[in-house]
Order: sequence, then C-alpha cells, then structure tokens
Amino acid sequence: MARVVIAGGTGALGTALTRRLSGAHDVLALAPPGLGQLPPTERSGQQWPVDLTNIPDTEVALAGAETVVVLAQARRPPAHLTRAALDDLDRLIADSLARAAQRCGVKRVVLFSCGPDDVRAPLLAKSGVPVSVLSGGGPDPVTALAELVDAPPGTSREGPAWTGEAPTPGVARLRVCSVQRYPRPEGWSAEALARAYFGWLPGAAVATRVEEHGGAFTIYAFGARGLVLRHLPGRSEPDSCVLQVADGALVHRARGPGRLEFRVLLDGVTALTALTGFEPRLPWLIYRFSQAVMHERVMRRFGDFLAHQAAAPPG
Repeated sequence: MARVVIAGGTGALGTALTRRLSGAHDVLALAPPGLGQLPPTERSGQQWPVDLTNIPDTEVALAGAETVVVLAQARRPPAHLTRAALDDLDRLIADSLARAAQRCGVKRVVLFSCGPDDVRAPLLAKSGVPVSVLSGGGPDPVTALAELVDAPPGTSREGPAWTGEAPTPGVARLRVCSVQRYPRPEGWSAEALARAYFGWLPGAAVATRVEEHGGAFTIYAFGARGLVLRHLPGRSEPDSCVLQVADGALVHRARGPGRLEFRVLLDGVTALTALTGFEPRLPWLIYRFSQAVMHERVMRRFGDFLAHQAAAPPG
C-alpha cells in the first residue's frame, strides 16, 4: 500500500481523513511533539509526534511517503510565550514540508487551503512536487481530500467555505517561540545571516560582546556569560543554520536546550529567524517583561540592518 502522511493529522478533520484512507493506504498522521501518542482506542492508523518547524525531523517523518496531505496550520499561539506572526509560523512549516517532500521523492502534496492568500501554497510549490489544492472544502472536506489523494498529481478543487474545526496546529507546544521575517540580502546563505548577526550584535546591544570558539558563540552581557549557542553542522545546511542554545546564565539547563535557527526560505528572497524550545532561567513574569522584550527589540533592529544590506547596491 502507498504511504500517505498527514501533516496536522490529529484534529477532527485529520482523524476523520485517517480513518477514511486507512483501508487502502498506509497512513501516518503527524502530531505536534507535545501531544504524544494517543491510546489505540482513540485513534486510527499510526501517529508520530514531529516538530514541523525542523527540517531534518520533517524529512525523517516523510521518508517513504508517496503523498503528503498538509492540514497543519499555526492558528493559535504554539508556545507559552509566542512572539511570532502566525503567517510566519505557517511559512516555516511549509518550507520544512516542501524541502522534505522534495528530498524524500514524494509524488504529490495535497493542501487544504484557507484561501487565495494562504502563504503555504507558493512555498510548497517551490519544492517542484505537484501540489493539489482543495479550496473551501464544502460540507464534506474529508471526501474531497480523499479523492485528491487518489487523483492525478496537480489536480485542484474549489468549493464553498468549510465551517468545521480549523486544522490542528503543526507546531510543537514549546516554552518560547519567537519568529521574525526579514528581506534576504542577495546571495546570503543561512550561515552568512548567522555570522552577520553575531558580528552585528556587540554594536547594537548595550554592554554586549560575542566570542566564537570551536563552533560555539558565547554572548556576554554586562560581563556575565549569558548565552552559549553551539552550531549543529549535522542539523544545518546552506539554507538553514541551526544553533543549540545550550548554556549560560540565562538558560534553564535542566529543561533541555532550545534552538536558534537562521533560515532562507525556498522563495529565495525571505529570511527567518526562529527561537524555539528555549526555557529561561528567569521566572516567567520577569522574563516576559525583560529578556523577552530585549530579544524582540534586538531582532527588530537586526531586521533594519538586513533591510539596509538588502537595499545596498551590489559590490
């Protein structure tokens, strides 16, 4: 049987579609990591927790898939503290899915679209994998999606708006999620973005210096060793530079490391930074109105820096 992977497959729509397809297909429903495995009596088919903002994890989840159905959307804040536009989270999810589908030899992507302004559609199309789009869905989106799974790749359908439950968010339930979108200076790789950030930071933040040693960047603030970020070569690539937020006075080490990623999207003109899974050492109320505010201001100013670089004439 052909494998069908449903990204965002644990909501009402994804569960119903899993049951509909399970007789004729090998179905794998992807769930946010915080959801975990449901008891067999409450599910149909297989479920796999995966963070769809992470390219390598998404690639593993899509291995062997013939069809990927994209229901996952960020339609509610995915973390205890979220500093991110939901559309930018959708871009991050779609970019990860597009790259994974391309590399895993997926034959078709089926997207349940929320309308003509759906930011996921153009990024999924950049994968080169044929994309079938269901717009609206009508009174029976399960049947419409099931038919698109078996239709020729690239087949699309339009219908009246569906008024049921929104698709399940495809983002992990994390402690901190901060995502910013920037213009990409022409020719800059993800590593170039990261190096530009750490080179720019000391002049942009008060009493801050950065030291690099052995693939790790240490950020000192007012003389204190605040953050240590280690580059993860095995999790990085030209369009995705991933650093583990591993140590420092501002990190709650017992909770596990967070991740700072610099990403160049498949459209070639958009850059994203994403801080996910970070657990602060400060109490949440203090963090929310101090370190979190400072991080947001610094990243906004970095965006101004990148915009200036993008607008500068070549050479």
